[in-house]
Amino acid sequence: MNFAPLLAAGMLATASVQHTEVDRTARFVAQNNAVVVPAPEGSQHGVPAPPAIGSNAPDFTYQSFDYQWRNLHHMLAQGSVLLVFGASDEQLQSLERDRESLLRRGVVPVAVVNHRESDVWRTVSRFGLSYSLLADPHTAIAEQFGAVDSARHATPAWFVIDPSGKVRGSGAGTPPGTDWVALSGTALGHLDISTAGAR
Repeated sequence: MNFAPLLAAGMLATASVQHTEVDRTARFVAQNNAVVVPAPEGSQHGVPAPPAIGSNAPDFTYQSFDYQWRNLHHMLAQGSVLLVFGASDEQLQSLERDRESLLRRGVVPVAVVNHRESDVWRTVSRFGLSYSLLADPHTAIAEQFGAVDSARHATPAWFVIDPSGKVRGSGAGTPPGTDWVALSGTALGHLDISTAGAR
C-alpha cells in the first residue's frame, strides 16, 4: 500500500479499514496539511474517559482544507495512526524528525492542536512540518479521546491506533524527548526496540 499524503488531494482513496500489508519501501510525499473541526454540538457533564486499550477509537470527523469531510478511518487506510494531543513546539518538531522512521514502520503521525486553522498554518510553515496537523480550536476531537480537563481545555496525551481502529497504546502527557518510534512500536508489538533509535 502506498502512503498518500494526508492532504485533501491525496487522502482517502478508500474507506476500507481492513488491514493489508504495508509497503515499507514506499516514499511518503511530504506535504503540509491543516484541517479544522466543527465546534461540538453539546458538551457532556464531567470529563469523558479516554478509550481503553483494545477498544475502538472514536471515528472523529474533521474537514480537510478542500472542504471535504473525512474521518479517522480514512487515515487508517494508510496504516496505523499515532495521534498526539497537546504537543509542545519541541514535540511537534520531534514528530517531524521521527516521521520517516514511523512511516517506514507503517505508522502515520498526526498531531491535534487546540488552535485555529490560521495558527496551525503558521506552525506548519514555521517548523516545516510535513505530517498532518489538525486544528481543534473547540477541543471537539480532544474531548472524544478524554484529552481535556474539567474546564474542557486540551491536555497532552497520545494514542496508537491500528488499521482496524483499535487503540493499541495510550498515555497521558507527552514528555520532552519522547521517542515516537519506540513508543509506537511497543504499542503495536512489531518493533525491535533495540533498533528504534536508528533514524
